[in-house]
Amino acid sequence: MRRLSFIVSRLASFVRHMADALGPFWDVRKYRPERYYMRGPGPKWREKHSSRPA
Repeated sequence: MRRLSFIVSRLASFVRHMADALGPFWDVRKYRPERYYMRGPGPKWREKHSSRPA
């Protein structure tokens, strides 16, 4: 069991090292808020702010 834990630890270290080396080209850890925010008003907002009289 100790050997398995050692191997997994070394593998994780290697993967982390490779991610750091590829950082500028492939940064998977970077948070990009533009992916999560809405792009504009939705249908409820358009319905409420419509220029047509109700």
